[in-house]
Amino acid sequence: MKALLCSLLLMSSLSVFSKEAIKGPVFTDYGPVFKAEERDRPLKKDFTYKVVFDVTKTGNELDQLSRRLESVARFINMHALNGVKLENMDIAVVLHGAATKDGVNHQAYQKKHKSDNPNLDLIEQLHSKGVKFYVCAQSAYFYGFEKKDYVPQVKIALSAMTTLAELQSEGYALLP
Repeated sequence: MKALLCSLLLMSSLSVFSKEAIKGPVFTDYGPVFKAEERDRPLKKDFTYKVVFDVTKTGNELDQLSRRLESVARFINMHALNGVKLENMDIAVVLHGAATKDGVNHQAYQKKHKSDNPNLDLIEQLHSKGVKFYVCAQSAYFYGFEKKDYVPQVKIALSAMTTLAELQSEGYALLP
């Protein structure tokens, strides 16, 4: 009887986690999410999600996509899947620290890391949906990058500290 009860409990707990991640609806190559229909907290109607992602870490391998950047696509997919319109998502990303390299063009990435930058397609897709990208000039210069090394979607800012303070004073919620 104990074995049967344990088996039933195990099967019921597995079914909770057996849902498959959904690709899209905005990005089908990035940011898989779960629908999460059994929520206790509903989304606010006509709410604008004004957020800034503070991105300091990067992929473990130089040729791997940054999971931190993919979280931005996940945020957009998750909310769009649940009825939030793109125009109600005002998103900024601040790159600094080790993530400083994630916004450089292939030529600059090749020069330092001997491979293409795996993040550029994702940055282009995010930017096409209105996501703003900033890189900390202090980190960029520390890591040996210049403005010319960055793709046009990534704007140079004085510092991550300054940009994060300014964006928060403009009403952006900080997502570390």
